[in-house]
Amino acid sequence: MSLNEQPLLVEPTRAREAGDDLSPHERVEVADRLSGFMASALDFIDAFVPFDDGGEADPDTGLSRTQLLSLLIGFVGCDTNESLDSRTYTLVYTDGDSGKSNYQTICIPDYRAASPVMFSREGRNARLELRSTGEVLADVLVHSQIFGASSHYYSRVSPDFVELPTATIISPYTTCAGGCLGCSRGAVKSFAPPPKDYISRHVQLLANDFDGRGWDRSELVSVNITTGCQPDEERELEMMLQIIEEYRRHGFTNAAFFPFTYAIDSAAAMERLRDAGCFGFIGTVECFNDAERVRQWGRKKGSITFDQHVEKYLRARRVGFDVVETDYVLGADSYLEMLDGIRALDSAGVAVVPNIKRNYTLDQLNSNHDDIWDLGMTYIADGFHAAMATYRNGTIKRRAARYSVDFLNRQGWSGITLRDLPIRHT
Repeated sequence: MSLNEQPLLVEPTRAREAGDDLSPHERVEVADRLSGFMASALDFIDAFVPFDDGGEADPDTGLSRTQLLSLLIGFVGCDTNESLDSRTYTLVYTDGDSGKSNYQTICIPDYRAASPVMFSREGRNARLELRSTGEVLADVLVHSQIFGASSHYYSRVSPDFVELPTATIISPYTTCAGGCLGCSRGAVKSFAPPPKDYISRHVQLLANDFDGRGWDRSELVSVNITTGCQPDEERELEMMLQIIEEYRRHGFTNAAFFPFTYAIDSAAAMERLRDAGCFGFIGTVECFNDAERVRQWGRKKGSITFDQHVEKYLRARRVGFDVVETDYVLGADSYLEMLDGIRALDSAGVAVVPNIKRNYTLDQLNSNHDDIWDLGMTYIADGFHAAMATYRNGTIKRRAARYSVDFLNRQGWSGITLRDLPIRHT
């Protein structure tokens, strides 16, 4: 079990006053805004015709109605009568038409009493309902409940939602140098100062987990290093190399590494990562508007312009990385800025991995561009589809999915294909 997961037990409810984080005026304004957004979005989803990707080699080229619903709920957040010791849940949605399952994360925001969605559960089974009518929006499976900064989690699962050893996303250093307005961990105050030996502790923890699950350490083929913690390139590179060396020392001999970093920029540093066993380079643009990036994500992440980000990814391509990706958070840019930025990155050979922002605080909710409120699900669907079209440039998740299919076939899952694997839209 990852550090970010609790046992999935029914928690006792904790009494609290509804709306204690909002003034009466704010509560009415936020409730009206979110309810209007929700009503329009549900109409959009009801009329949405999914793209037929039956002829595509990879099944992550289009969104289903259920995936759109999961993104919608991820954006507006939920209220709950549960204890608020956990304010983030990773849920598994399953589309009734295709049978395809996807993972998506929800949060319980500060303004939860104004949310149009109610979340309730019994054990691992949960339900999402429209507060105003009691209409059931989705019956879902709770994969995990997150209460703090995580050391690692496994990003690939089998068709029956059992975690696989093939890929992990790690963050051994559980604090951050960014201090971003849009940060989920910052909003719920889950950062913790790491011990001096955090790298060896993390890898030993993962190794023990592999052994406890009866997994062969050689089955780990993809390690996505997400830290964002060191203040300059030299120290970020040193930490990345130490992490990789520690994994090798613990017998994870087949792992390819994918550093997620905004601090590493030079070709020389990229070459050292490549030579150490990094198959890909992941950047973090966050948003395309330079002024908004500085305002929401701070001067550390906003220290270079969007054009300089594109040039950095071209540099990574020239260095020879098989995969060059960037994470992108929908909502901060205008609609046209979003689409133009995705096109520019696609032209540079970059896979743009879209995220829907979880808005924990009123400041985070208000930081979204007016276009997302005016266009609703059109903004979200068009942004995700434009980004997913860039996956033809190569992505970590596609590589890990293929290895996962091979692993499952060796475990006796005959006939398994990429289409049978649940997917994660963060």
